[in-house]
Amino acid sequence: AAVEAAIARAKARKQEQQAGSEPAEAVDPRKAAVEAAIARAKARKQEQQTGSEPAEPVDPRKAAVEAAIARAKARKQEQQAGSEPAEPADPRKAAVAAAIARVQAKKAAQQQVVNED
Repeated sequence: AAVEAAIARAKARKQEQQAGSEPAEAVDPRKAAVEAAIARAKARKQEQQTGSEPAEPVDPRKAAVEAAIARAKARKQEQQAGSEPAEPADPRKAAVAAAIARVQAKKAAQQQVVNED
């Protein structure tokens, strides 16, 4: 339903832009605003008729939060799917990664020696 709502809003914006791109004689800003509001209302009405769920007014903050949550879930799922470290394709990057791993192992060994004393 959210996707359909977004599509309907995009279509309404596109209609507004097309209506604005047509040559008009002496465009009254109030008249243009009224036409835009009518187009948005028609888009909302069409959205409500096509959606099986009752459409709620779209709060931009809620939509942004939902989008951020969806991105975070997608990132988490991607990380879980690719949990094995991928080998860098560049040989220099592989060498740097190996050097970093050696340094980290050396530091860990030194920490163990210090902790045992």
